[in-house]
Amino acid sequence: MRRLIGQNVPVGVLAYDGDKPVGWCSIAPRETYQRLERSRTMPRVTPPETPTWTRFFVFSSCAHIAAAALLGGAVDYARSEGARIVEAYLYDTAGHSSTHRGHSSLFRNFGFRQDGARWFLDFGA
Repeated sequence: MRRLIGQNVPVGVLAYDGDKPVGWCSIAPRETYQRLERSRTMPRVTPPETPTWTRFFVFSSCAHIAAAALLGGAVDYARSEGARIVEAYLYDTAGHSSTHRGHSSLFRNFGFRQDGARWFLDFGA
């Protein structure tokens, strides 16, 4: 993470409550996530030249308030940086988790569609 930040590679968006950070959503160009790029279980399904951004998880100290704001901010940020597709890998879980990736209903509300384990939002569609 430090290496990426030092190279000015985007790593996500923050949510604030006043001056206090209350959440973070990881979002960056897919090629930033080297393990994902090599993954056999989550292979790239878009051509390499298609600007694809990946959202991995949300951490929030007040998830009930910040999750939608974080996802909305992440989607807006990716679009402003030229993303054509935003993909997400999530699973529904109960209870609090600092690595919670989000509930499917939240992603549906933002227009994401499911394709197996992958959820995606195509700005060109």
